[in-house]
Amino acid sequence: MEFSDIIEIIHPSLAETERKIDEFIKSDIPLVYEIAKYLLGGGGKRIRPSLVLLSSAACGLTDGEDRIAAAAGIELFHAGTLFHDDVVDQAEFRRGNASSNIVWGNKPTVLVGDFMLARGLELIYSCGSLELLRVVSRASSRLAEGHVLEIMSERKMVEISEDFCFSVIDHKTAALIECSTETGALLANTSNGAVRALSHYGHNIGIAFQLIDDALDYCSEENKFGKKTGQDLAERKMTLPLYYSIENAPEDVRRKVIETLDKEDDLDSSEIAEISQLVAHYRGVDLTRQRAKEFVVEAKKSLDEIPQNDYKESLGHLADYVAERNF
Repeated sequence: MEFSDIIEIIHPSLAETERKIDEFIKSDIPLVYEIAKYLLGGGGKRIRPSLVLLSSAACGLTDGEDRIAAAAGIELFHAGTLFHDDVVDQAEFRRGNASSNIVWGNKPTVLVGDFMLARGLELIYSCGSLELLRVVSRASSRLAEGHVLEIMSERKMVEISEDFCFSVIDHKTAALIECSTETGALLANTSNGAVRALSHYGHNIGIAFQLIDDALDYCSEENKFGKKTGQDLAERKMTLPLYYSIENAPEDVRRKVIETLDKEDDLDSSEIAEISQLVAHYRGVDLTRQRAKEFVVEAKKSLDEIPQNDYKESLGHLADYVAERNF
């Protein structure tokens, strides 16, 4: 099922969310709006606001301004972190376009990222729930910690293991997706059991989502996925496809890969291509996709706590989409 078909049930609410986003990125300073609009208008499926809206509706809340404000707030918060990501990673592309730090430079990009984080939090605050603020603040701190963990791995400050790779994913990606589904449940004033169930659902599809992203980095076309194939490898990011392939490779191959990754110079295109082929040969991509499917199964089990309705069904389809997507 296509993503557009899955979210058709919340299409009117998503349209309201887009209008709210555009309202809240406006500024008296034209450059702020120009940079913010550049990122938000450059694509993106709005998965996080969709999860807020689907989760709240699955728990019985299908209208109201707070759910629109929360969905828009979390998307603005997410977008703000993307600006910071691009500066930290020295990225050249975002969603197939030149990244904002390439177009405008690091300083405006960081500051507009700050602006969007603040505007996102303003929208969350408008919902009038201290618990909601706590959930979003917790996700924010976890996300920042995830970036630090990733930097520590790049600088060889930690022992890399499967658990470490999952810890990075848990902090960097799963935190905000889990926050999205938990936010939807909290807005609906549903039972503690339903809040926990949707929190677990979001956590598991968040991990699955990042696992598929990591796998696609070794096999996706640049224009389709929005970044260069092998970008994680070029940045020396130890994601699970690479970790699994190194673990499965013979000792001589393993040693050669590690020596290549440990060298001071940037990896050239032939080295990236060679290691990418080894990742495919030693089943790094296949094993990562398999793990993603396992997390999707767990996510769908969590939905057993939610009464049957069309929105719950859409959440199930969205989980399947996460595991099966190829871009």
